Amino acid sequence: MSVLFKRESVLVDLATDAAAAGAVVKEYVDDLTHALAVLDVASATGVLSTLTTALRAGRSVLIAGNGGSSTAAVHIAADLTAAAGGLGGAPHAVALTENVARLTAIANDHSFDEVFARQLTGGPGDVLLVLSVSGQSANLVRAAEAGRARGMTVLAALGYAGALADLADRTVVFGQADYGLTEDLHVALGHMAVRVLAGGEPCRYRPGGSAEGVEAVETVEAVETVETVEVTDRTPGR
Repeated sequence: MSVLFKRESVLVDLATDAAAAGAVVKEYVDDLTHALAVLDVASATGVLSTLTTALRAGRSVLIAGNGGSSTAAVHIAADLTAAAGGLGGAPHAVALTENVARLTAIANDHSFDEVFARQLTGGPGDVLLVLSVSGQSANLVRAAEAGRARGMTVLAALGYAGALADLADRTVVFGQADYGLTEDLHVALGHMAVRVLAGGEPCRYRPGGSAEGVEAVETVEAVETVETVEVTDRTPGR
């Protein structure tokens, strides 16, 4: 086989791969657009308002998820903590997936089903947000049960309305149980919460100016300000 023929063959393969990839990209964009279009805005609003009200009141928001959703939990917690930094009191959001030593100790000494439930420290007024595609991960179900027993408000962002939907005080289901779409919308939900805390103002990078976020933005109540809203870019969750 000549070098020229090999090169032409490679180019044909690349063109075929590019066409196939392009078709997948378009299909994914279409699916994500549809998932957003059919999003139950009322359900999402209920989850967001409960979340942001707790933060404004200086309460704790604990977030849990498995696999990719564990990184979404970290992403959302980081953004919420930054966005709530200018509020009164001492609001904070914590991802229960951050402490690997604690997670593995609980899994080793007890059960993986207990890794989130045994980390709960909240009570009435505090919030537990669970992120799941299946809606029925055993450790999240156990956490939701433990959260309810403590009097916490349980919120669920799910791809499928499994057992967690029955345990949660407020639930939003999106992404049609597609892992990619649901994971994307988990992070989007966190970004929506950040924008609510910023009084509806988007956080944008400003060339030559502040790259950190929106400064002195009035909140929805128009009595508090958000000093700085940081946006971290991590892999969305499962």
